[in-house]
Amino acid sequence: MKAIVFDMDGVLFDTERVYFEAWDCTASDMGISPEQINEIRDRCAGHNGADIAVMFDAYFGGKYTYAEFGPKKTAHFHRILDERGIPLKEGLFEILDFLKENGYRIALATSTRRESAMHHLTKAGILGYFDVLTTGDMFAHGKPDPEIYLTACRLLGSDPAETYAVEDSYPGLESAHRAGMKPIMIPDMFPPTEFTRSVATTYPSLLALRDALKNQ
Repeated sequence: MKAIVFDMDGVLFDTERVYFEAWDCTASDMGISPEQINEIRDRCAGHNGADIAVMFDAYFGGKYTYAEFGPKKTAHFHRILDERGIPLKEGLFEILDFLKENGYRIALATSTRRESAMHHLTKAGILGYFDVLTTGDMFAHGKPDPEIYLTACRLLGSDPAETYAVEDSYPGLESAHRAGMKPIMIPDMFPPTEFTRSVATTYPSLLALRDALKNQ
C-alpha cells in the first residue's frame, strides 16, 4: 500500500503566518510585549491546544492565561481568514491529484481541532481527497507525541515504516520520527536544523515532493 499523511497548517495551507499575526494582534489587545509573545509563540508552534495552554500558562505564571488569550487569538485568526480567504500552498492540487491518480491512501494529522480542520478543508475544496482525518482534539497529548501519527496509520491500514509524513514544524517531524514513519520536511516558518536533516528528507515545495514521488 502507498500511503502519505499530511500536516495541515504550513504544509497544505499558508496559514502559519496568519496564526502568527493572530498571536500578535491578541498580544497587542492584552498589553503583552512583542518580545514575550514572540518567544512563547515560537515554543508553541506545531502543538495542539491542550499543550499550548500548559506552556502558555507556565510561561506567564498566571499574569495572563490561555483561557483568556486563546479565544481572542482564534477570533482574530478567523477574522483574518474571512477577510483574505484561506491561502493555499503552491502545488496543493497538483500533489493531491497525483496521489489519488496513483493509488495513494491519504490522511491528515493536524494539531488543529476537527471542526476548524473540516471547515478549512471544505472551504479549500480538498476534503474529498482525504481517506482519514486525525485532529488535535482527538488526543490528550499532541505532537511531538507520536500518537496522532500512529493513529493515522492505523486508520489508513498502513505500516508506519512504509508511510510518508509531510511536515513543516519541529514537533511534527519529531512526532512522525517517533512513530517510525518516513518524515518529509517542507520548510515554512522554521528552517531545517541538524535534527530535521537527520530524520527527514527536505523538499522546497509540494511540487518538488510530487516530482520526487513521480521518479520513484
